[in-house]
Amino acid sequence: MSKYTIRGSEELDERIDADLEKITKAVSPRADAGILLGGYGRGEGTPFINADGSQAPFNDYDLVVLVDTVNSAVKVHFQALEKELTAAVGLPVDLCPYPISHLRKCEFSLLNYEMKLGHLVLWGADDALAAMPNYDPRALPLSEGSRLLLNRGKLLLDIKRRLATAEPLDAEERVRFIKFIQKVWLAFGDAALLAAGEYHLSYADKKKLISTLSAPPDSAVVVAGFLGAVELKEWGDYAALEPFDVDAEFRRVVELYIRFLPWYRGQYAARECSVPKAVALNLKWNKRIDARHPRLALYDAISDLLQDKASISSERFYELQRRFS
Repeated sequence: MSKYTIRGSEELDERIDADLEKITKAVSPRADAGILLGGYGRGEGTPFINADGSQAPFNDYDLVVLVDTVNSAVKVHFQALEKELTAAVGLPVDLCPYPISHLRKCEFSLLNYEMKLGHLVLWGADDALAAMPNYDPRALPLSEGSRLLLNRGKLLLDIKRRLATAEPLDAEERVRFIKFIQKVWLAFGDAALLAAGEYHLSYADKKKLISTLSAPPDSAVVVAGFLGAVELKEWGDYAALEPFDVDAEFRRVVELYIRFLPWYRGQYAARECSVPKAVALNLKWNKRIDARHPRLALYDAISDLLQDKASISSERFYELQRRFS
């Protein structure tokens, strides 16, 4: 079995090992620990299948780097390293500096839950994340599913804006947008599992559980789309998707997204934050008094933007989504 993927080759592992060694050599002198997250960190990354049958890494390299202090100078330094390493390995390298003293105060979020339980320590103590709280997946805030769907809706907006131009997609864009669409299908499944109290970290467990769900709108379509997206995630043979019509599939997934997001939001009533915090955030970012978290307005905005209803500009949406994603 592959170290970083479900079905990848030893040669792929060697390539990823080499990439991570470059990252470790460059970053470890500046951080106490480096934690690989995402698919490769969980051992469920994607092997990209080249035309000749060989395999290449496909996922970004997402790392949390533990440091004593995070300030503007530290952020600028790691951003510069990101650019250097991205050019060196040929894949996006994301370095998120995080102060060690804050680990014990990490909020209960989907990202932190997956960071705590699905990671690979590249350097530093094996128990580098031991100070993080022990999260119960059955108590994951359902608002995390809305947050995930919002971020995937942003990917749909990216596709929409590009398809609105006259230029045909090139091969790289086509692969990227197919990947984006598959991420939306995965989000539908993850959100449905969250709503049912059945969310699990591994896709092996998710595949077993997803077919038992019947509550989401178009549940059979959601299940089929989720399973198809997991299959492509496990074996990234994009060349086999030559008949895939990006425009038609984009429109199909948008139609479902517009129904799915309000259904999911209706599965819970808990606030995303306290009233004082919501008021403070709105005063800072929207220059108005509002007792709702600013993210709630973005849920409505993304559906409107995907339907050409201009409740806010897409540029303003992107600005707020980056802040509250």
